[in-house]
Amino acid sequence: MADVELVNNRWGDRTVDEQLRTLFEEDGTIYLVTGFFTYNAYHTLRPDIEAFLSRSSENELVIVVGPAADQFSATIARDLWRLDSGDQVHLHKYPDGFLHAKLYVRTGEKPAVIIGSANLTQVAFEQNLELSAYVEGTGPGDERIAPFVDWIDDLLEVCEPITRRDLFKPVMLARTVTNWAKKGKLLPSRAVFGHRASYVVLVILLGLFLFS
Repeated sequence: MADVELVNNRWGDRTVDEQLRTLFEEDGTIYLVTGFFTYNAYHTLRPDIEAFLSRSSENELVIVVGPAADQFSATIARDLWRLDSGDQVHLHKYPDGFLHAKLYVRTGEKPAVIIGSANLTQVAFEQNLELSAYVEGTGPGDERIAPFVDWIDDLLEVCEPITRRDLFKPVMLARTVTNWAKKGKLLPSRAVFGHRASYVVLVILLGLFLFS
């Protein structure tokens, strides 16, 4: 494997999700920082996550997501908590604004980092043209991996654990509306008007989510 492996999902030997799944092939702590983590993407990764957690009680999974309804699925959290038999899974929310980072890191004897454009969504895995860079470290002290781990440590300082209240549908929906309202304020007035139909669709989707 090259020192830096660039992967997309249009050409080449591997897709973005296949590259991501390689993180779970070795032991250590895996950090998933993503703005969007949907259930369909989780379903793709779940066998690898389950194998990773069951392979060693010292393996840990740390996830940082946005806590809104359109960014994260409560079903994922509940299933991960069921898989967690020994305080191996740690779910965090970024509470201050919109989380746009996509960074996936494994620490341990064989560290690795993946950074790029892909969120953990089925659209990113199967439809979008995404680009991600994979770097595998030579050992625990690899200086190429350290800055990414330091950045995640700083991020976790301002994050909060996800609680069961965070997964309550009205709470998640309220955060979704807040996020979209903030985005709307950053757009020119003509753009907001032009996207009015999108907001109508969003309200309909949120209603379906609430009463599903």
